Amino acid sequence: MNICLVTSPRYNCKPVQEIQEAIGLGFLAAVARRAGHVVTGVDGVVLGYPKTIAQRVAAAEPDVIGTSTTTTDRMASIAAIRQIRLAVPKAFIVVGGSHYSHSAEDALESVPEIDAVVIGEGENTFLDLLNHLPGRDGLAEVQGLVWRDRDGQIVRNDPRPLMTDLNSLPMPAWDLFLSSRHHFHSRGVGKLAAVKEESGIAAGVMTTRGCPQSCVFCANSLNKKMRYLDPALAVDQMEFLHKTYGVTALNLYDDDFLVNSKHAVALCEEMLRRNCKFTWWCGARASRLDIEVLRLLKRAGCRSLSFGVETGTNEVLKAIRKNVTTDQIYEAMEIVGKVEMDRVELFLILGLPGETPDTIDRTLRFLTSLKPLLGKAWRPKTLLGQLPHIYPGTEMVPLGHENGCLPENFSWNRPYLDPNRHLPLVNHRYRTVPHFQNRNLPISELCDLVRRKYWNEVLPGRRRRFFLTPFRKLKSLAEDLIGKPL
Repeated sequence: MNICLVTSPRYNCKPVQEIQEAIGLGFLAAVARRAGHVVTGVDGVVLGYPKTIAQRVAAAEPDVIGTSTTTTDRMASIAAIRQIRLAVPKAFIVVGGSHYSHSAEDALESVPEIDAVVIGEGENTFLDLLNHLPGRDGLAEVQGLVWRDRDGQIVRNDPRPLMTDLNSLPMPAWDLFLSSRHHFHSRGVGKLAAVKEESGIAAGVMTTRGCPQSCVFCANSLNKKMRYLDPALAVDQMEFLHKTYGVTALNLYDDDFLVNSKHAVALCEEMLRRNCKFTWWCGARASRLDIEVLRLLKRAGCRSLSFGVETGTNEVLKAIRKNVTTDQIYEAMEIVGKVEMDRVELFLILGLPGETPDTIDRTLRFLTSLKPLLGKAWRPKTLLGQLPHIYPGTEMVPLGHENGCLPENFSWNRPYLDPNRHLPLVNHRYRTVPHFQNRNLPISELCDLVRRKYWNEVLPGRRRRFFLTPFRKLKSLAEDLIGKPL
């Protein structure tokens, strides 16, 4: 069977070298190839335009087309899917990933061009689907699939059990997407900019799957059960990327690389044993940190750590079920500071459930107290985080309905423009994603509070958005009139 896998275009965003979506599609391609199917790839991130993407897909003459997207870029993904359907009317189009998994029925109802949605981990479900195509007579037997039958009725099959052995997976089909990306200077890659002098090619790898945490705002993980890739196989992937594509920088996409210190230690020791020379970044939680493990990470090439701190008050941390305290965060930064990483990035969110002007004051004081601990590794340019977003499948959805942030007829897969998108704290890239706001601290009041009290913490780009608010509002009104973004 001829299969074409497509990375979705990014909405209002320049393409970057390493994207997590390409890894997922790379695994799908690898298992399909191993089963004897012919697989091609179309890099929608690089091509950008839906019609151009559709032309490339049509040239491959596929029987089956697979794609995924993020909630942020769902409208660009759907636009590409519609153009692909026009270009290849008889192909079977299947989608997957976190966004579509958490909005499967809505996606099939709103986008008739989609034939099926894979729920959760895609490799085994996708391969099972291919074994039952063409035709739809046997699709009811495919676990983990939501699909449209011959009568147009949407059917949700039984869920598929989680994959237990990650070592059984073949290496991702990097050739489909990575070879089309460009070299870049590491200063332009944010998290990987640990050593400013370095330049080269970056790629992402995953050594674990799952996340045991329950943060109310997070849509990253579809499951909580942790599974681990054998460290030797993980380093095999790294060495392959270096030898084949010249990759010198790695982004470890694990939700929490240090959730199991034994796995982290084994991986680092394997990298040191093979004398790997990568610069790499990983994310961690501000708990369970061990200074000797962190020193081992640094010896193995880790130069940058990222922590989802989110806020600096225990009541907001509790409200978002972060399962960490400010004391633990402070202690973690003390430990990280002693290791002397090149870069420590703190992710912050302003306006979470339970946020008040008082919690914002205390958060800024708390974050300021962390700066001396991290020294030169301190990276937050501002102590004012991004606004909280509402993503499908998260507990922010019922909270959003309760607080009036989501309209009654809201759909995750039909056109939507956030009514607050003209306000200066709203990033233009997220204007199609619903923003959460407290009843007692709406975004408009939050913007006024920032202008009056925290102006020194506002970055130049955000300051420009404050000054451009009247023009942004006019643009929003025009978009509402024509019913689409300008």
